[in-house]
Amino acid sequence: MNCIVAQSGGPTSVINSSLAGVIQAGIDNNFDKIYLSLNGIEGILNNNIKEVDQKKFKKTKAMDKLMARPSSILGSCRYKLPSDIEDEIYEKIFTFLKEKEIGVFVYIGGNDSMDTVKKLNEYINKHNIEGINIVGCPKTIDNDLNGMDHSPGFGSAAKYIANTLRNIRNDVDIYDLESITIVEIMGRHAGWLAASSLISNYEAHKEIVNLVYVPEEKESLDEITNDIKKQMQTEKNLVIAMAEGFRDTDSFLDKQMFANSDDGFNHPIVSGVAQRLADYLREKLGVKTRAVELNIVQRTSPVISKTDAKEAFNLGYRALDLGVKSTNLIPVLRRKEGYAYQTFYTEVEPDLIANKEMKIPASWLADKKTLEENITTYALPLIQGEIEQNYENGMPVYINLTDFTK
Repeated sequence: MNCIVAQSGGPTSVINSSLAGVIQAGIDNNFDKIYLSLNGIEGILNNNIKEVDQKKFKKTKAMDKLMARPSSILGSCRYKLPSDIEDEIYEKIFTFLKEKEIGVFVYIGGNDSMDTVKKLNEYINKHNIEGINIVGCPKTIDNDLNGMDHSPGFGSAAKYIANTLRNIRNDVDIYDLESITIVEIMGRHAGWLAASSLISNYEAHKEIVNLVYVPEEKESLDEITNDIKKQMQTEKNLVIAMAEGFRDTDSFLDKQMFANSDDGFNHPIVSGVAQRLADYLREKLGVKTRAVELNIVQRTSPVISKTDAKEAFNLGYRALDLGVKSTNLIPVLRRKEGYAYQTFYTEVEPDLIANKEMKIPASWLADKKTLEENITTYALPLIQGEIEQNYENGMPVYINLTDFTK
């Protein structure tokens, strides 16, 4: 029996840790062949696949090297399967799986990717297909997946953001003048990453981040301006963290939003809000302003949380293990109650995750102090430890597919 794994959706710094977990579980479960589908489900549709060389995987220590490599080594896609499961595309997928004698298909991705897992299992049920199990493996830096305490990838992105905000503070403090620096952070509808910037304040000699704006809340331009004026009474150089999906009640920032026609799930491109607000505040307040857009580096940084990488590996390993006996499941991570950070693993059906979003609890948003206390308690354990990188000529060197495939 053989298995196949693919990566889908936006990358993270630990998505390859989950891949390493799937491959290692495939080896431990004695699968004859472990296939890799390139560019998500499209690799299966286009017969664009590779086979893992299990001896090379062990010899080259590929498991450890994959855990140090950010972004999707298998490539990705944002391919939305048709709602009609009688569409010919489904027959094409399952014909491929049968020809390759696939017993388990693991799809690593976020809430949109779990929609793919859900639909493929609907096809299995309707056509009484046996011997092929399709399971998901969660990931997303946005931390908006239902059914779990936190999403693999979020911890490393939060680590990068908190470190970057401390470095930005070092820069803005060098001048004795009034300034406003607005840092735009990923998050269309959920503000977990922007909120995680507040971790940078933890045990710092001064407040690193002064204000935070997340999509779960809206304020008018006047309210934002008043927030800033109040803060500038005690701090000359403000650092503001703003989620890319934050919208003011005046709809001023909405003008930066436009459709992404290349995205099968119709996700909008929402970048540019920080620059627009910086321009507005410069004219309104007459102070130096600038916008810093962290953009895609948040999800491909080599600053990888060791905690995040280990958890992502475990979820990948568990996904393949689940697929040996079951289908239509997704392994998830949950936190044990108590002061010390401890986790346990369970599983849910894709219905709980597909096309849904987990947002910051409303109780956390009472005020900045409440949000900072809650997000620090929640996210600080997730950024602990570092994955060591291999450098050559002063630059990180990452593993390639050819290092462990036939």
